[in-house]
Amino acid sequence: MRAAVLILFLASSLAFGGCLMRQRTGKDGKGPEISMDSSEISVSIHADEAELLSGVTAYDAKDGDVTDSLAVEHISNFIEKGRRKISIVAFDSDNNVTHAEREMVYNDYTSPVFSLDGPLRFSVNADDLTEGISAEDCLDGTITDRIRLSYQDEISSTPGLYQVTYSAANRAGDVTSLPVTVELYDPAEESGKPQITLSEYLIHLELQQAFEPKDYLEQVNVDQMTYEKGEDDELHAVSAEDKILGEEKLSIENPVDTGKEGVYEVTYTVTSEEGQTSSIRLIVCVNE
Repeated sequence: MRAAVLILFLASSLAFGGCLMRQRTGKDGKGPEISMDSSEISVSIHADEAELLSGVTAYDAKDGDVTDSLAVEHISNFIEKGRRKISIVAFDSDNNVTHAEREMVYNDYTSPVFSLDGPLRFSVNADDLTEGISAEDCLDGTITDRIRLSYQDEISSTPGLYQVTYSAANRAGDVTSLPVTVELYDPAEESGKPQITLSEYLIHLELQQAFEPKDYLEQVNVDQMTYEKGEDDELHAVSAEDKILGEEKLSIENPVDTGKEGVYEVTYTVTSEEGQTSSIRLIVCVNE
């Protein structure tokens, strides 16, 4: 009983002492109140701190208006694509801190985007199957060094087609994936085979955007002749412009449906008179 009374006495003394100390020093123990006109804002990816704090004020019982003390403490990863949480703090003259949160939605955000500077064809001796592929992000800029590669098929030293997925993530946690076909070839078997050159090897289309595969054919070498695209969009022999590469030598497999979001591969195949074939794929990303 005496111990309980002693503990109660000490607690009361400490509380009373703290009260006297606050009175003598003029300090309080309560932080400012943060108010905001909206718990959610729509901003550009380029918005600065002032824009993120738009419509937010802070008032302290002792100091009055302390809106100038407001700061963005932290911005979360995406809670869903294009949406993040902002942690806001305010201070008073006694260094009391108050925290608050609001959500922001980017009105101009786009996910990371891949690009290619050549076909996804590699020698069976290649060490790096990410060569030639790059990634750009609207938040982080170039993120090519973050590209990762996973395999649906086990990659071997045997020439052939393999299913792989390239992926890249930005600092907000948004990941873009690119499931595609990679071709491994034996350099010793390349001599004399037909060759196909495209103007691009990866394109991005919007939903319902028009698409014509032949627009991306630039040059074909077959049967010791070079064909290049003319003004009529046909492939004319360089040495004899009246000679056009026909469908008996060139075929195009086009599975693209621009009405449906996804990653598609258009396959261009050229066959020589001796029966040798070569194929190149154009990757088509249909985005929302």
